[in-house]
Amino acid sequence: MGAASVTSLPLFGRNFLRVAAIAALVLPLLAACGGGGGGGVGSSGVKRAAFTSAEFGVAVSPRVTQAKFPPRGGGRYLSPRPYVVRGVTYQPVEGPGYVARGKASWYGHDFHGRRTANGEIFGAFYLTAASPVLPVPSYARVTNLENGRSILVRVNDRGPYLKGRIIDLSYEAASILGYVNNGSAEVEVRYVGPAPLNGDDTRLLRASINKLTKYEREQQVLYAMAEDATPIPAERVRGEISGLFGYAESGPLSAADAAAQALASGEIQTSASAGDRIRLELGTFADYETAVRTAQSFATLGAVDEEYLDTGTRLTLVHLKPGVARNDVLLLARELGLNDPILY
Repeated sequence: MGAASVTSLPLFGRNFLRVAAIAALVLPLLAACGGGGGGGVGSSGVKRAAFTSAEFGVAVSPRVTQAKFPPRGGGRYLSPRPYVVRGVTYQPVEGPGYVARGKASWYGHDFHGRRTANGEIFGAFYLTAASPVLPVPSYARVTNLENGRSILVRVNDRGPYLKGRIIDLSYEAASILGYVNNGSAEVEVRYVGPAPLNGDDTRLLRASINKLTKYEREQQVLYAMAEDATPIPAERVRGEISGLFGYAESGPLSAADAAAQALASGEIQTSASAGDRIRLELGTFADYETAVRTAQSFATLGAVDEEYLDTGTRLTLVHLKPGVARNDVLLLARELGLNDPILY
């Protein structure tokens, strides 16, 4: 006997075949969405993982949120001590001078909403990265050598642990660099500087697409000064600054000393919650390097406001940190070769 046609079957049988046919098409799609490399987590919208936790080399942490944009910050600084993954020892670097070329991949769905190695929450739509050796957290500029695109990313995770791969970027960062669909790309990774533990650096990172940020230029100046131990001629400084200060006859501050002060001070502060409010115009600096050096030096004592004018960068000390006396300002001014300032 030949097989019966669909139209010769009872109504129930025809409906059953239709349901079975639809299921055969839909169920594989549902399975893909529910798997490790499938659809987005919650409202994240990331379509695939790009690689699994097995490829990552270590077990992933529990997911703590499904929000598309998880809270920022809340991490810690990772130890520079060497560590071992899969029998391979990795030695974190200090950072300055680090430049590497190799493969970059990206991660999204599997890791979205989970804790990174330093306790931050990974967000696929933030501009972040994982490195096996760079300081965490820190900033690095990644350039896609295949198309020339570049971006500043926040390194807040460890990995990848696959041969030839030097960095893994978030879904968003990889999208901007143009290799999400390819899965990986040849890149250059260049360390830029330390990153703060808390706060939202999204604006800084978004402003870095294919161009250097102010932060990167400042770091370049600091590293250049650290490598140059030659004293800066007093005549050069006198010609670069105009303001309320005149110059004393004390010797010039060496670049190495200025760099040490700047590195110890950290980021230029724009506000303070306690201490004395003052207003002290430090001067208008035609040379950006000199402005950065002076601002970083006085940032050890308080908050320095920056104003960008056609004639240069105007710096004003507007707040003293708790425990800082006004005499400390006078001492620093003399150390930098400035006459006693007038405080308001």
